[in-house]
Amino acid sequence: MACLLLSRRRMPRLAYSLLVIAACGGGAPSQPDAFVDGGAIQMNDVSILFPLNGAASTYLAASDSGARGVLLPRALYDAVGHLSGSTGSPPPGGIADAVYGDLHVVAIRIDPCFGNACDDQLRLVFQEVKDDGSGGATAFDSGLHAFYRISREDVVTIAHAIGSLRASNSSGERLGGLAPHPILVTQGMNGAFADGLRTIVLRYAGASNLVRVTKMSATQVGFSWEFSGFDVSDANAPHFTPMVIPTLAGAEGQNFFRGFANDTIDGQFNPATTSADDLTGLADETHAQSMSPSDRAKAFAALVRIDHPAHDSPDTIDCASCHLATPISKLVAPRFGLDEAHADGVFEADGVHVLPSELGATFDPSGPFNLHAFSYVDRSPAINQRTVNETAAVVELLSAP
Repeated sequence: MACLLLSRRRMPRLAYSLLVIAACGGGAPSQPDAFVDGGAIQMNDVSILFPLNGAASTYLAASDSGARGVLLPRALYDAVGHLSGSTGSPPPGGIADAVYGDLHVVAIRIDPCFGNACDDQLRLVFQEVKDDGSGGATAFDSGLHAFYRISREDVVTIAHAIGSLRASNSSGERLGGLAPHPILVTQGMNGAFADGLRTIVLRYAGASNLVRVTKMSATQVGFSWEFSGFDVSDANAPHFTPMVIPTLAGAEGQNFFRGFANDTIDGQFNPATTSADDLTGLADETHAQSMSPSDRAKAFAALVRIDHPAHDSPDTIDCASCHLATPISKLVAPRFGLDEAHADGVFEADGVHVLPSELGATFDPSGPFNLHAFSYVDRSPAINQRTVNETAAVVELLSAP
């Protein structure tokens, strides 16, 4: 087979390398012919955001168990520390608790090349999900991201299974860019598509292959968030090691305070990044106004690079910078005539497997301040640009001959 080369500006650097190896006849298995059962792989096949249109009990729970064990063991959650939530009566200025029984899966992602190690992973996002009193659900402004190591063959099998499941529950139409999954919106959380997804997740994710958890937890609701992560060697024991967050000079945690304005950001990072890709100047609009146009342009170019999976990975950039890129792009950058969609070096769709119209982020400037990458504040979804771009790169990788 001839060696297939794609534009590196579209592919994560390690996924790109892996794709070249596979296309040259070694490494990862090639795409099976059975993919035609589900048609072409689409964005919403590899990154699935559940709509909050069902009772909390209809979502996968942390305690649910399948072939590889409990999704998120209670002992591990207790040991790494609970997310903030809505249970309990904290003192004034304090934060309540997200209890284990309220943790539910709101999103699924397939990732065939995570980080510099290029791990094949299935990833789940847990939030405190509770009934909203009207037949739907609401999610608290915290999230736990769980990473499950799988094989490349598993990646291909899962993508095929979801694509086929989507095809059997639709008329074959293109679902477009990332959004709360259109079929789940139509069928609800009790439909055949949701049932099929639960079966797939419980077959491939569990304590036996859980290798990392990361947390974003509100420390002052709507104003301040704390980031941390843990590499897991045994989820049941549990045994884990706190992660050192990249570019933070050895720090194992990071806090972001956004200020008290509702329509912009006057933010502070603690600690701030030491990366050359430094967008922090634009995270404080008051400071940004005092920056020279060239310094603002430099900070904005850093934002564009952070959102581009060929430039930065979770192993090269800090948590807050990654989560702040889209809010800054939507709230602050337009005030200075800066537009990410038309910036130099911006990630581009290949126009075949992913269309340019499918690369939009989901961020409501008039809604609650939303740092989430692929989850919710109350009922307001956030799908940040980095998640969109990574998903497009995954689709291109899985779609290559």
